This record gives sequence, C-alpha cells and structure tokens, in this order.
Amino acid sequence: MDGLRALDTADIVVVGGGIVGLCAAFELSRRGYDVVIAEQRMFAFGASGRNPGALWLQLRRSGCELELARRGLEHYAAYEEELGPTFEFRRNGGLFYYENEAQKAVLDDYVEDRRAVGLDVSFVTPREALKHSNVLPESAIGAVYCPDDAQIDTQAFARGLGAACLRRGVRVFQNTAVLGTLRQGDTVIGVRTVRGDIHAGGVVWATGAWSVNLRSEGIDLPIVTSRVGQMVTQPIAYSPGAVLHGPRGVASCGALTDLPSYDPRVFAPPRPTGADDGFGYDDTLAQNTEGALLIGNSFDGPGSLNPHISMSATQAMIDTTLDRGARLGELGVTGLWAGLVGHTRDQLPIVDRIEGIYVNTGHSYGVATGPVCGEILAQMIVGESDPLREHLAMDRPRLHDRE
Repeated sequence: MDGLRALDTADIVVVGGGIVGLCAAFELSRRGYDVVIAEQRMFAFGASGRNPGALWLQLRRSGCELELARRGLEHYAAYEEELGPTFEFRRNGGLFYYENEAQKAVLDDYVEDRRAVGLDVSFVTPREALKHSNVLPESAIGAVYCPDDAQIDTQAFARGLGAACLRRGVRVFQNTAVLGTLRQGDTVIGVRTVRGDIHAGGVVWATGAWSVNLRSEGIDLPIVTSRVGQMVTQPIAYSPGAVLHGPRGVASCGALTDLPSYDPRVFAPPRPTGADDGFGYDDTLAQNTEGALLIGNSFDGPGSLNPHISMSATQAMIDTTLDRGARLGELGVTGLWAGLVGHTRDQLPIVDRIEGIYVNTGHSYGVATGPVCGEILAQMIVGESDPLREHLAMDRPRLHDRE
C-alpha cells in the first residue's frame, strides 16, 4: 500500500455514503467546506436503502428520541423544497393496529402517553383504518392513527441527495473501501483507501454497523451490530396510504415498551425454528410507490457482520404474513433484504469527536435521525451549538449504564 498515490485532498472526508454520511456531507458543503465522500460500495447500498423508509413519531420515546424524529421530518420537508419531489416524501400518517383486546388495553395507556407529549393520536375502527391504508391485514380489529408519521423512498433520497452533493462540488469515490486513518502523531490527517490516500483536515466516520472496525484505531464504540431483514412482494395496485405497525413484535417501539402496563407476552414476536437467542421482530408493513409490499422487520445475528438474511428470519416474516389472512399470502415474493445496523444501549446515535475522528454512528432509526444528526455534526465542526448535542455524546451516562 505504500506505493499508492494520493487520491484527493479536502477540508473534510466523510467515510460512508448512506443516509447519515450523505446528510453530513451535504450540511458541511452547505457551510462552505470542501468535502470528499468515500463509500465502499455505492450510495445507500446497506441498511440505508433496505428498509420501508418509515418516519415514525408515535413510536418514539419522549425526550431526545422524539425530538430527533420531529426535526428529521422538518429536514425532509426542507430537502423536498431543495431537491424537488424526487424521493416520494409521503405524509399519510401511521397506523399501529391491534388484533386482540389485551393489546387494546395497553394501547389505551399508549394513546394517553402520546397525547401528553403533544402528538395527535386517536383510535380508529377497522373501517376507518382502511381509509388510511388499503393493505391493512384482515386480522386487525382496530388501530391507533397518527397523521404526523410519514414515509420516504430511501434509495431515491440517497440518489437525490448524492446528486445535490455533486452539484455543490462534493467529490465522491464509490467502490472505495477505507482501510484506516492517516495520522501525523496524534493528529488525524486523512484516510487510507484501496485506491490511495485522501488527505483532509477532518475525518467524519459514518459507516453504521461497520463503525466497529474503528477498534483497529483504538476506538471501541459501545454499539452492537445486528442484521435487519425484510421481505418484498410483487407489486399490487398502489394507493397512497399510511405506514403500518402491528403487535407481533415491538422491538423498536420504545414509547410502548416503556409503559408500566406493557406486557411482552401480549406483544410477543414470532419464534421461528432455529432462531438464535438474540432474535427479535419489529412488525411493520408498508407499500412503496411501485406497489410492492415491504414486510418485516426481523432482527438477528447480534454481534455479527454477516449481511445475508437467515432462514429463521425469512420463516418469521412468511409465517406472520400467512397467519393474517389469505389476501397477503397469495402475493409472490420478489426479494429478501438484509441490512446491518449498529444499536446503542439507549437507542440514540453517537455524534461526537473521539480520538481525533468525528463519529456519526449507532443510528437505530437512521432514516429519521440521519438528517438532523448530519446537521448537528456540521454544527460541531463549525463550532455552533445544538440543544440535543449533549444527549448524543460518547460520555453520556445512559450509553454506558449496565443496569
């Protein structure tokens, strides 16, 4: 590698071309920085592009988690003004449906809690819910509706924002894996890639689950990797509608699971044959603008960087779908997606400067948090303040709490 030539020089090099990295690069270029992006594959190749693009507010915990989601929605509205209607920003709300009265009893407390933090949520009947989404499962006997929940096409957003970065003069090196940082003493002066060195005054690390590779730099981030799986069906007639969350697995519903009345047995996830102890499920259903249904999400492979969906995860999505009625079960399966994510203990990302590197990682809900954390990181580099920054710092107590 010593014979590799210098590939580029910039004020900032951003490692990672997913939503988090692209938003950081865009916000930095907006502030006048000369920016380079190094991406090991292509824009949104990993978890950023393998999800339904749901922007949930009603499911987020009160406090920083909910505020990040609210600001994320504001950022997407601003991006739509700048990029045009290129990424299918749909503000059709979200439905959290239930299938028995025990679930409804807990959701009574959930609705009260959500209203207390200023969200517009209400119960709707199955007939009313069908007006918001024509793919509501037959098993639903009611739902909680929040008009502020939304959805985007994440792959289209990454393409659009990547093009906007290029128009701003950001240089992009795709299919360019980063091997490590370049240092001069204790100072980080760039990164070493398979194609050559990129020299920069600052390095932003936004590689999601792959941020665990910073251990080779002596930086042991408190994140746990896992694989998120999703099933994609053949297209059916598209009707703009709400994103859906069901009761058979609420792994990402902190606002629900924090309630004193929450009973995990009432919202038990599927347990497919051969699933490991770390298996989880987040019961989501959405339709993209091409008409395909996106069904999932499974969580498995804790601690692994294996990006291939497991048989157990596939079984969980199929069994759950078939159990909800013949209408969905008749659809053909056209794809199985898997993306790697890195979770933190408190489900909040890490945005901080650590050992000379600006780190923006640990996004459990990167679709929602990517834009605002890109802004917070840019503010950090510029020297501006943000009220949420202390909640995202590496030294926050909850990140290291073992209880």
